[in-house]
Amino acid sequence: MTNLVPQTNITLDDHVDEELAGYLNPDAPRSFFLFAGAGSGKTRSLVKALNHIRTTHGRTLAYRGQKVAVITFTNAACDEIKRRLDFNPLFCVSTIHSFAWELIQDFHHDIREWLRNNLID
Repeated sequence: MTNLVPQTNITLDDHVDEELAGYLNPDAPRSFFLFAGAGSGKTRSLVKALNHIRTTHGRTLAYRGQKVAVITFTNAACDEIKRRLDFNPLFCVSTIHSFAWELIQDFHHDIREWLRNNLID
């Protein structure tokens, strides 16, 4: 039996990956929402987009002391994305919870004081 579909390196979703790359210019970033079912390649597209950032803007971001935040819902997704990005320090991959904690961790004395003074009210 012969394969009737020619084998190429082009996938059905390459145009999506190219569109995502267009949103990821640090000088003119644009928001986007990627919605697709389980197993459809969302993580693959995300990692491809992040690798695009690394190759086109990584040196500039590192020079400026900047990182790319990647926020996920689960620890499993966080670990998988970190692994696929080869644990590159340009990317700060975390869950929503740990990202929020990272932002407020230096303020727990202030938070404790506010709670002590305002909790009864």
